[in-house]
Formats: sequence, C-alpha cells, structure tokens
Amino acid sequence: MSTFAEIQAAAEALPLNQQEELYRLLRARLYPATPQLRKARVVRRGNDTLLEAASDAPPMTAENVKQMVEDWP
Repeated sequence: MSTFAEIQAAAEALPLNQQEELYRLLRARLYPATPQLRKARVVRRGNDTLLEAASDAPPMTAENVKQMVEDWP
C-alpha cells in the first residue's frame, strides 16, 4: 500500500470494530494527551488572584482543608 486511497480502501474494508480501534490508535498517535496539571498554580482572572489546584487534587471540602492545615509542617 503506497497511496492514501489504497490505505483508505483497506481501512474501510475492515469490520466496524476494527475500524474504530484503528481510528482510536491513529487519534492517540496524532493527538497525544496533554500532560495533566500536577502542581497548584497562581492564576489571575480580572482583578482576582486564584490558586488553581491540580486536576487530580482531592476536592476542597471542609474536612480535606482541615486535614491539610493540621498536616502543614
């Protein structure tokens, strides 16, 4: 297979579930996942300065905040 048309025809000849898997693989290679935010950072929005938590941070419930303050060195 050397032309796009041949590759496209071969892909379209695959069963639907194999086509979907092929497209997922191609999408993952073409658009790699962006790294997730790991550290908190300061963000300015208008006149506000905010601390933006990492995407995998625990929710900021009263219990979690209390525990973080107690664990602070």
